[in-house]
Amino acid sequence: LSDSNLNDKVLEENKFLELVPLDLQIENIPRKDLTSIPLNDINFKDTFYMIIDKKTELIIKELKDYPEYDFLSQDELNRKTIQIFKDVKLAKKCCQKDQKVIKVPNPKVFKIASSILKGKGVTRIVTEDKLIAL
Repeated sequence: LSDSNLNDKVLEENKFLELVPLDLQIENIPRKDLTSIPLNDINFKDTFYMIIDKKTELIIKELKDYPEYDFLSQDELNRKTIQIFKDVKLAKKCCQKDQKVIKVPNPKVFKIASSILKGKGVTRIVTEDKLIAL
């Protein structure tokens, strides 16, 4: 076959086909949150550190204040969070002049105080490597 005959044959064989649309129902229920880990699934073993203000109040931020989570939905980004640190040096680095770092020697306190935190509107705990759902 010559080059022009070969090109004509290839064009004939590569015709577009129309596909019939699929006729099926799509489940439209809220999806499971895959970004956060439930608090009950976390085994806290270490001491943690938190940043509080000088009046000993928790520093509560919205999830949208953490750039690493900006891919989440707007509803999720509006959730209130507290941040905990495994390393005191990192906590002090993130601490401002009107704040201080406290040691949390018993991390189970988050499970104990989860209802109080929820009462303040806090539904997530942010760590260096995890997003924890209360």
